[in-house]
Amino acid sequence: MRRPHGSLSAGVATILVCCALLAPLAGCGDGQATAPEDMRQVTLGVSGEALDSLAYIAAGEGFFEQEGLDVELVEFESAQTALEAMLAGDIGAALCADTPIVMAAVQGKPFRIITTIGTHANDIKIVARASAGITEPADLRGKRVGTRQGTAANFFLHTVLVKYALADSDVQFTYDTFENVTAALIAGEIDAAALRQPFISQLEDALGRDFVLFEEEGLYEKTMSLCVRSGQGKLDPEIEERLVRAFIAAEDASVTDDTGRLKTEVAEAMGVPAEDLCDCIIVHGSVGLRQSLLLGFEDQARWAIGSGHVSAPEVLDMLSIIDTTVLDAIAPDRVTVIR
Repeated sequence: MRRPHGSLSAGVATILVCCALLAPLAGCGDGQATAPEDMRQVTLGVSGEALDSLAYIAAGEGFFEQEGLDVELVEFESAQTALEAMLAGDIGAALCADTPIVMAAVQGKPFRIITTIGTHANDIKIVARASAGITEPADLRGKRVGTRQGTAANFFLHTVLVKYALADSDVQFTYDTFENVTAALIAGEIDAAALRQPFISQLEDALGRDFVLFEEEGLYEKTMSLCVRSGQGKLDPEIEERLVRAFIAAEDASVTDDTGRLKTEVAEAMGVPAEDLCDCIIVHGSVGLRQSLLLGFEDQARWAIGSGHVSAPEVLDMLSIIDTTVLDAIAPDRVTVIR
């Protein structure tokens, strides 16, 4: 269920979280859990992609409500814009991909990561037009390639170029929104694009036999993390804890669902084929803070500064933006970050 959100930028839609969101899902008003009497309201930014799955499950299954939260999911065009809205104070929290997190952290933006909710080693892919003479990644040399600047897709594209002995200067970059990049590839204004679902499916339908797909599973692990502000305007710690508990409940429900119901209903809510939601996204430990998260941040920070995407005198200690307080209190076994 969606309506325009007047306080946010154009193109943003709000998903009103209630039992009808993914109806009929189990857990909504079934009396199995009693919510705290002091219901808290919070807006949570999402980008309607596969790695947001636990947010949709927590909403549809009533786990937010069971934790005493009245959560409003606010959908953005990308995790990057969700992060920007959270930093601006338009929403209380946001699910953010790793590259926008790094970009904001290097620039000294005041926020914290309190948990990761999903990891995907094959989320982003490169789509090309065969008519542009592209049949393998090495053919990207000299071609016009589009993506959204400062996103995980941007970093993934860089790693693919490196793997095939290409420099960023070997391609002609076009930076725009994912919607505009998709439209440009369909119109033949660019030759290839690095992006995620649902844009990949849109391109497959539109390009037909001209559609070429490059996958590099395992080359880069994209993560989605729950981000909140630091300092002025930060969330009540109780709300942060309730959010994390709800995500853990959503993970537990997902990994024990052997019917495929949750996966199908989440895919429908996101508007993507169920097969595009990789089973690898939700596993035991999806909610947590792993040492690999920190290492990935540091790699991306070096790339962001070295490539000129952000200006900074040196690479920030990325540990400074990871707040283990909540997980240390409620699920310490989910924290492997070395502090």
